[in-house]
Amino acid sequence: MTTDTRRSGGAAALKGSWEALHSEAVALSRQGNDEALKKYGFLIKRLAALPESRRTAQEQRLQQILDQSVLGLQAHYARRNRLDDMAAIDDGVFGILSEDARSLWRENQARAYWWQGRHEEAAEIVRAEAENLPFDVDLRWLLFSILIDDNKISEADAVRQSLLLELQRLFRSQGLSESLVEDVEVQIQVNERLASESETNQVSIQFGLIHFLRSCVALERERWQEAADAFGMAARVSDAYGDRWHLLYRPLVLNGQGRLAQRALNRENSPVSQGFWRGLSGYYTGDRQGAATEWRRVAQVPLEKVTLSSVGDWILAHYYLGAVQAPPLSAGEGAAPPDTDKTDDGEDQVSGIQSEDVRQGLHAALNLLAQQETRRDPLVLGLAALGWGINGNRDHLHRNLRYAVEILRASLQDDRLSVFNWYFFRDLLPSEVFSEVEEFLRAPRDAKEASSEG
Repeated sequence: MTTDTRRSGGAAALKGSWEALHSEAVALSRQGNDEALKKYGFLIKRLAALPESRRTAQEQRLQQILDQSVLGLQAHYARRNRLDDMAAIDDGVFGILSEDARSLWRENQARAYWWQGRHEEAAEIVRAEAENLPFDVDLRWLLFSILIDDNKISEADAVRQSLLLELQRLFRSQGLSESLVEDVEVQIQVNERLASESETNQVSIQFGLIHFLRSCVALERERWQEAADAFGMAARVSDAYGDRWHLLYRPLVLNGQGRLAQRALNRENSPVSQGFWRGLSGYYTGDRQGAATEWRRVAQVPLEKVTLSSVGDWILAHYYLGAVQAPPLSAGEGAAPPDTDKTDDGEDQVSGIQSEDVRQGLHAALNLLAQQETRRDPLVLGLAALGWGINGNRDHLHRNLRYAVEILRASLQDDRLSVFNWYFFRDLLPSEVFSEVEEFLRAPRDAKEASSEG
């Protein structure tokens, strides 16, 4: 795809212009205000009625606003969890969308079906789209994720196999044996051979993706060493994975494979992330003192020296440090919620927290949210929610989690916080409180299976 029509331009629009009306709809949607539906509906009706020649004039100015309005409407339905509406559109409007917008609409329609538990319908849509775009990484990963979530691991592995066939064709075009398609040294040579061609970076990503998908399948099958070896090959052949070792060490630590995770942790550039995850590995093996030592080192790093990518681990180190130094609060304990509906900002709200470590972690999360005036990070919102939950503030816990999931849906990323969060909330919240919020968290497969058996 050449254009992501979900993104609207940031330039100031003239009052009363099509751009201004669209900006108003976007602003209302970000506020969770259903008045956005009226704004989007007006834009779509009026723009769809215009002659095609007018919509495509001035470098397709009005066509782009129409595309953005239709996709914005879909995103708003996602935010409000109106998944049936998210998956539907009038055929007449669909026919006059640009090719990119139609493809994105179908992709988002698949997400709506996925979130509804209609996995087969979702997978069918993505497969059809992927046939036209065989090297589209996002589509292939979406299909892989839908199948993994449906516990169809063999079918998920077939996604990797289909990419393998595409790359074998590339090898044949280069006069190379297709049997060498997964050989890292040969893949590197092919990259160098194509160095002057525009698709080189894309080919490198595909080579990395082959190994990464194999690593993910191995993790699902609990073949830990195979998963580590495959990820190592992905990191060697593609820069897309070379600095993302957290994709390997996180699931290894969370599945009790701390020893194997150490090699991946040694490749992590952030000492904050290294310290937190080493501490968590020790915590899961019963070494609470060693874990506390690691987390204390992390907590001593000044926040201003923490990179944005590792600030979540810095906050979590504080939360876990508070947990190992004091028993968790029961559901009825903790400071009383402050007299405000603003659950995600305000310095004085943390003053009643009993643990100094938890207070510092939550304070950092709230400050980060206060700096995010237009788009708040759902990960940080989730961390703020966890901090409130540790302290017994259940209203704040629920409100922040709902808001975080709304933002995830609206950005069409997911309908729940990532699976890693499930472990953190399980570890740090009283069991009765965790059961109240588990629906906001994507659960690991073994937890889902245990729940269905229960």
